[in-house]
Amino acid sequence: MEQTEIEQTPEREDIEYLVNKIEATHFNPYLNVSREDFINSLNKAQKENEEFFPLAIQESIALTRDAHTYVKGILNNDYLPIECKEFEGHFYIIGSSDNYNHIIGHEILKINEHPLSEIFPQISRLSSKENREVLLSDLSRYLPSNKILRYYNFSNSDSVKLTTNNEEIDIKADSEQKIKIKEPLKWKMSEKNDPTYVGNNKYHFRLINNNLLFQYNECTNEGHTKEELTTFKNKLLNSAQNADNIIVDLRKNRGGNTKVMEDLFEKLPNNKKIYVAIGRKTFSSAMHHLLFLKQEKGAILIGENAGQKPNRFGDYKEIVLPNSKLRIACSFKYFELIPNSNIDVIEPDIKIPITIDDYMNETDPLNKWIVENL
Repeated sequence: MEQTEIEQTPEREDIEYLVNKIEATHFNPYLNVSREDFINSLNKAQKENEEFFPLAIQESIALTRDAHTYVKGILNNDYLPIECKEFEGHFYIIGSSDNYNHIIGHEILKINEHPLSEIFPQISRLSSKENREVLLSDLSRYLPSNKILRYYNFSNSDSVKLTTNNEEIDIKADSEQKIKIKEPLKWKMSEKNDPTYVGNNKYHFRLINNNLLFQYNECTNEGHTKEELTTFKNKLLNSAQNADNIIVDLRKNRGGNTKVMEDLFEKLPNNKKIYVAIGRKTFSSAMHHLLFLKQEKGAILIGENAGQKPNRFGDYKEIVLPNSKLRIACSFKYFELIPNSNIDVIEPDIKIPITIDDYMNETDPLNKWIVENL
């Protein structure tokens, strides 16, 4: 009996290419999913239409439970002009375009009459679920995507009816509108005008009652010279020698190149008490820094849960599919930052939660904690 030859469509070619590239690139793609389940999922993805093909591929890649391996750009269009964030199990609007700024601070209850408890099990299929913090971060990003809502049949047009704890409102998807986000962790102009302030938007420090507060927002020196970075490090280390305490704030740092500040952290004085502020956005290279400071400098962790598992995949290479031109980030390393441990999340030693009120008032509770406790 003759075997039926499988039709070689552009989608199938892309999937075969992707499987070959992932198996050649990823450190261990089948640590958390069997090869059979992964390929079966990808085979289902090829049946999706062109618009939703990237989302179907993302569902398959999410099975690897690797937050550093994902389809790039799935949120680039058909986006509701709002930003949301989870606080203690509730999802609030923390930013919007000018047209909808009156709903900032509202809790989202339903979309097109679908309660979030119905929506989340579906859209969570796009998340790696590397840990709970990654999932909550992903749900916050996915919820305003009208494309994702349409993919899972929670929307069927270019607008949705949003039900909040205060009102019902129709919101039209518009990816061109600029979204203004409440940023309680961003230093205010008065803080940058402090005479002790040194740095730029990526890395800066100032003194609060002789406590050195160093906010490190991105593991890169892009846009700044090597000389500027060296000068900054020297000034910080000089100030650290005379400070009562050192606070390293990594709450906005989603990673980059560990080498940028590695030598600075190694040179921090051993006779000073060091605190490291962490949160859900503390990710990738920032995880390396917080654990180095915890393990080697005896640092006390403060704030909220860190953003990902300490033992996880990382560092990616890009795969471009030949037909759809989808860009896939694919991990090629495995980092075991806490050897022989299966810990899911790094928790702070001292909890300093950020609330929706902090977002609305754009006040950082860390500043108050430093004044009251150090």
